[in-house]
Amino acid sequence: MNPTTQKSNVFTVLFSRSTLVSLTAAFLLLSSFVWLSGSRAEASPTKKTAIKIPAGTVLNIGDQQQLLENELQDSGALRGAPYKVNFVEFASGPLVDAGFAAHQIDVGFMGDLPASLAIKSGLPVKATAAFLPIGASEFLLAKPGITSIAQLKGQTVAFTTGTAEQAFALRALASAGLSQKDVTQVNVSLEQLGTVLQSGAAVASVVSIEQKVEYQQTNPGAVVLATQQTVKPASYDYLLATTAALKSKAKSAAIDDFIARLIAAENWVKTHESTYVTDYYVNLDHLTPAVAQLILQAGGTDTYVPLNGLEENALQNVVDLLANAGAIPTGYSVAPLFDKSVSARYNAILKANPQRG
Repeated sequence: MNPTTQKSNVFTVLFSRSTLVSLTAAFLLLSSFVWLSGSRAEASPTKKTAIKIPAGTVLNIGDQQQLLENELQDSGALRGAPYKVNFVEFASGPLVDAGFAAHQIDVGFMGDLPASLAIKSGLPVKATAAFLPIGASEFLLAKPGITSIAQLKGQTVAFTTGTAEQAFALRALASAGLSQKDVTQVNVSLEQLGTVLQSGAAVASVVSIEQKVEYQQTNPGAVVLATQQTVKPASYDYLLATTAALKSKAKSAAIDDFIARLIAAENWVKTHESTYVTDYYVNLDHLTPAVAQLILQAGGTDTYVPLNGLEENALQNVVDLLANAGAIPTGYSVAPLFDKSVSARYNAILKANPQRG
């Protein structure tokens, strides 16, 4: 049977651990629900879960800007899922953390820094999958005239506190021997990172591929100072799940099946990139076909990678950079985010579902 999917939207709210309680209350007040139907089947996992999932099982998925939802719906990878999927849309990774705190989602995806802050905030979650972008999806872009990261010392740099963009900014600065204390941060929402660069409020900004393309169209002399591929360690994205969902036989089996379907959907994207970019960037994000084509040329797909310790080391590096820069009071261990048995299950799913590209 076709799955039934459900979607709700959450307004943009800037995140800090001290405001987690108020974010939880705001989330509960701002949630609304709309039922959506399944989509055509053009992708499917090669190996489905061996555990029977009881009828009526529901997975609440924390999404960002309809990224997972659109990919799964376009590919048809959710067709035949023996459970319902409720997509809850957020504007950033920290807000996905707020969704976990509000007990409104079972699973959510986010970048590395929000994943580490989930542990710092005491959220009962574990990493159930990790993936890396193929091609750069984040850029440290500077106004014309600035050609090196070293030139940013004492300058204004835009990145959003608590997000993967902040983690990337810290890695980029560290590559030139700088820390967050060496620049003046312009802290705005993710949607405004390109705008502050365009307005001159910052001389450099961490931007998405869309924001990069738009800025360079009007500022052809603008130089990319760093990308995810030029800084180390790697910047992983994560799929987290609550310990309660992982302890539930029904939801745990549904999560395993959902991950296999995500891999199938990503395989579909890699063989239907033009269709997907048009559907997502043109039809959903309302970008021009020319800009969408530039995004396509930059990459825009992901590869799921094993949970084998490399990602934990990379995530700990982010926390250490924050602590050393005085961006957080003290460092902390990210080890509680990773569980050997959960990682082993995911790695087995990854092995059973080969990826393309």
